[in-house]
Amino acid sequence: MKDFTIASKVIFDTSLREYFSQSPYQRAMIVADPMMVQLGFVDQISAQFHQTDKAFLLFDAITPDPTVETIGEGVWQMNQFQPDCLIAIGGGSAIDAAKGMILANYKLSATYQKPAFIAIPSTSGTGSEVTSFTVITNGNDKKPYVDQRLVPEVAILDVDLVKTVPAKITADTGMDVLTHALEAYVSTNASTFTDALAEKTVQLVFENLIEVFKQPDNLSARQKMHEASALAGMAFTNSSLGINHSLAHAIGGIHHLPHGRINALLLPAVIAYNAQSENGQKYCRLAKLLGLPAATTEEGTANLILAIELLNEALEMEKSFSCFGISESVYQQVGDTIAAFALQDDCTKTNPRAVTAEALKEIYLSLYTRN
Repeated sequence: MKDFTIASKVIFDTSLREYFSQSPYQRAMIVADPMMVQLGFVDQISAQFHQTDKAFLLFDAITPDPTVETIGEGVWQMNQFQPDCLIAIGGGSAIDAAKGMILANYKLSATYQKPAFIAIPSTSGTGSEVTSFTVITNGNDKKPYVDQRLVPEVAILDVDLVKTVPAKITADTGMDVLTHALEAYVSTNASTFTDALAEKTVQLVFENLIEVFKQPDNLSARQKMHEASALAGMAFTNSSLGINHSLAHAIGGIHHLPHGRINALLLPAVIAYNAQSENGQKYCRLAKLLGLPAATTEEGTANLILAIELLNEALEMEKSFSCFGISESVYQQVGDTIAAFALQDDCTKTNPRAVTAEALKEIYLSLYTRN
């Protein structure tokens, strides 16, 4: 039985001050990236609580790829404070950490009553503000968890938070959005509903990502990318993902590289692999949607891959993993480990083409050097 759920109320064209000035909550805990504190966005929220003598707690010990240790500290503070509202503001790591805290509490008590959960993304990439996914790091293992109870009740898309995002991060997160959409589109759990969201996302990315990368003050294009991120999140939280993310999680956990750049580098090779599947024929449909030559399925898929490679080039993405300074011996040495991690990743379950550890390793090894 398939189903489709959009559980989050999405707020857009509204400032943080405006939204929280009407907040009914009495005890708010904010989980925030330190940068959100430095830039004053946390103050915009906390001021609304201070003005009405409501209780407020800030937890900003967030680092990229939140660890079980960070989440453990957050759980302790959360349970001491007992908030009626949990607000996550920042990139995917802040939202993932807040979700990890909620998940940990459910594991501690099956009858746990979570506070109202509000997510405010500061990047246009993960879509975590509307998804049931979180990724937690334990040593070298980056593991995704999926639980419908992790979906925020409210997602606030305030373009002010992303208008100064550096070009490199804009590129990273934008390619993560595209990867989410493409994997949701060909997932074995894809449906008419997720297809509609994925198709619109792909169009928005190709129409706006290069513009935002080159003209960062184009707020209209930034708003479109912010919306595309949420649309892709709605798609993949219903359909799940595939081996692009399985490999990215494993590679990121071992080589500690930016998630979006890993996805961008993997994407052409993964599409070529997945094209040899029933759902892989849908790549041609996307090529036609983008106005690319697609007289045959093979031509459409090849031109979609070429368009992504050209997009990567325009975004100044690395062409191979050797560009990150990883020695070839180290790269090859961990191939079996990465393949094993990726094979066990939950995202692999909905990949459109069956995979083996050997096939995953082959994709990984093929990307050390490329022309």
